Amino acid sequence: MTRIHLETKADYLALFEQINQPLRQHYQGKSRVFFGTTGVGYGDRIAGIEGFSRILWGAGPAITQIPTDWQREIKLGILAGTDPKSPEYWGQLHNRDQRMVEMPAIALALLHENHYLWQQYTQPEQTQIATWFKQIFDYQCSNGNWQFFKILVYQVLVQLGIEVPETDYLAALAKIEDCYREDGWYQDSARGREDYYTPFAFQYYGIMYSVLVPDAPQSAIYRKRARLFAEQFIHFFDESGSNVPFGRSLTYRYAAVAFWCAMVYGNIWPEKVAVIKGIINRNLRWWLQRPIFDNSGLLTLGYGYAQLTMTEPYNSPTSPYWANKIFLLLALPANHAYWQAEEVALPVMAETQLLAVPHLLASHDRGHTVLLNAGQPGPNYHALTNEKYFKFAYSSQFGFSIPRGNQLKEEAVMDSMLGLQTVDTTMTASRGGQDKIETNQFYTRHNVTDVRQTEDYVASTWRVNQALAARTWLIPFEGWQIRVHRIEVTQTSVAYETGFAVADSPDNPGQIVTDQIGSYYSGPAGFSGIVNLTAMHLEQADATIQGFPNTNLMTAEVVALPGRQTTLTPGTHWLITAVYAHQDVTYAKQKWQQIPVVQLKNTRSQPILVVTNKAIELN
Repeated sequence: MTRIHLETKADYLALFEQINQPLRQHYQGKSRVFFGTTGVGYGDRIAGIEGFSRILWGAGPAITQIPTDWQREIKLGILAGTDPKSPEYWGQLHNRDQRMVEMPAIALALLHENHYLWQQYTQPEQTQIATWFKQIFDYQCSNGNWQFFKILVYQVLVQLGIEVPETDYLAALAKIEDCYREDGWYQDSARGREDYYTPFAFQYYGIMYSVLVPDAPQSAIYRKRARLFAEQFIHFFDESGSNVPFGRSLTYRYAAVAFWCAMVYGNIWPEKVAVIKGIINRNLRWWLQRPIFDNSGLLTLGYGYAQLTMTEPYNSPTSPYWANKIFLLLALPANHAYWQAEEVALPVMAETQLLAVPHLLASHDRGHTVLLNAGQPGPNYHALTNEKYFKFAYSSQFGFSIPRGNQLKEEAVMDSMLGLQTVDTTMTASRGGQDKIETNQFYTRHNVTDVRQTEDYVASTWRVNQALAARTWLIPFEGWQIRVHRIEVTQTSVAYETGFAVADSPDNPGQIVTDQIGSYYSGPAGFSGIVNLTAMHLEQADATIQGFPNTNLMTAEVVALPGRQTTLTPGTHWLITAVYAHQDVTYAKQKWQQIPVVQLKNTRSQPILVVTNKAIELN
């Protein structure tokens, strides 16, 4: 993927066609698009509907701009898919049906350009299409962002002149309100968490709704929330264009900027159009420079490269094309201010910013954005929840890693984590050609209680069992992250803690340096280090490892992961560490010479951490 010039409407249209043309080689009949051999929880036939519909997130807004043969392809596909007599029929829905997810893209495509596509159908064909859509009101949706599918389909049908009972629609609006928190953030159902589903689902759909029914009272509410959220979400990006990977559905990749595209489409924050264009364009360029397409030009499952391990059970080979939501911009008229604007850099942001609802504390350090994470309470039911929601920090430069197993540290790759385990859980590992008995299968933070957050820190408690528990405070300081752990153990235990994982290609390896208090890695891809700041030094050992390839989201390479390991006797222990990482090695080594000086006081009553001359009460 080479096209990165993004200025005019023609540039964006060319990018849409470049990304989506390869899909047209994979029609299964008229109404399904499918390729690949990997499985998905809802089966290949529905995944084929997904492949058809997700093209329409972009082809719908561009319906009069794409070639006429492509228009006809889409028209006939919708007709065949909604025809109960056709062998290509998309079928009868059931409760919590994946086809509900795919309905809005198809429905909205019928509205764009003054109902251009809808007008291509005869009256009986329109009735047939509407009948298929109306099924959604007969079945239950998940009580999260899915409720917007009913809301949007309802509004589309009404605007197409179709009579639809409003009972289920009104109930869906109310359920969306149940998800709203503050500052523009939504919780994705009572069991869900706050993550990218706020920008690329809740906020995106809310803005779409406000354009469909601008005079509705709820539209003003959605627009106000979008404006609030913009001031929060900007802290997920860095100057290079990278967005911090966090949470689930990361295989949608540049859908991360779909929210900003919707902001332009909805004419929200118009005075910042040049800033928004910069955010969108830098993010797209960042993504287009990565190996996210296969040799035939198809988007792959993964994040920074093709990586099946990090996906969810609902990710089919066609799922990544949800990222076509960014091409809502193609619905803008040719004279829109967005096309005339010159993109500008990110505004100067505070060094730190509390994002209270998702329990994140953003830190900006010379182009590196890090989200310190207290964790979000709730049940774990998505793939790799511990890795996607409970690490101590998430980085725009280094991403995070996922395990390929849970025995060796090299396969677990527990970056930005604290692992705890009693010493009686052991395995035999090979170290330097010698057999060595060591602790294995570390427990990591998997849920939290007693979350606290201030402008200075975020904190939470997690308990493994009756033998192991910890409370952790995360404090940003001049680009560093300081971690204070109060660890309670009833048996002799091992604490294993790490910094960020950095690509360490065997073709051009870096260097690992360790001493009594710290360990760091320095190489072509960057610098990462962890140092012990505990006043009464517990006996520590270096635990830096070479993580297996294909474990980090950003790089397929082997990774270097600096770590320290401490043995804890029964009782309560205070462990203080500091982590620093940056892609600019020269800058990072200068920072490494400025290790924070800390002092912990009053540990038996109200703990106070003194950093330089600032006292921080730890609650």
